[in-house]
Amino acid sequence: MNTHPCAIAGLIIVTSACSNVPELQPIATVEQIMETTVEPVANAVFDAAVWENGVQVGGPKTADDWKRVQANALMLAETTNLLLMTGRAKDQSGWPIRTQALRDAAMEAAKAAEAENTQAIFDAGTHVYQACTGCHLQYIPNLNAPPPRPP
Repeated sequence: MNTHPCAIAGLIIVTSACSNVPELQPIATVEQIMETTVEPVANAVFDAAVWENGVQVGGPKTADDWKRVQANALMLAETTNLLLMTGRAKDQSGWPIRTQALRDAAMEAAKAAEAENTQAIFDAGTHVYQACTGCHLQYIPNLNAPPPRPP
């Protein structure tokens, strides 16, 4: 096979250009991501299906309201990618499993919002809550512990 020298040079340039893509580096801490992204978008999912004494209160009323709930659920799912970046993962066993559970629950919420299904968004919100709680119990078990008593 006779390969033209320009073709080889072009292949080298393309290959080297692809390898110059900078590796992703974390900027925010896990705690900052939780406070500024995960909590607000998860709360938007939770707020889409609230009942008091068996009566729904609040929640989306218009197609645009449902689109906002869906967008928040998708952002919650997208945020799981940030949590899995090198330098953020707490370990290579439980962390990815817990993060995948959050992603799955968030995608369930996005589908429920797309269908404008209040019961399905409530169920998905329950799964989001369970995913968050499972992770908190494993990685920050004293999160909700009472403050220590002064001596």
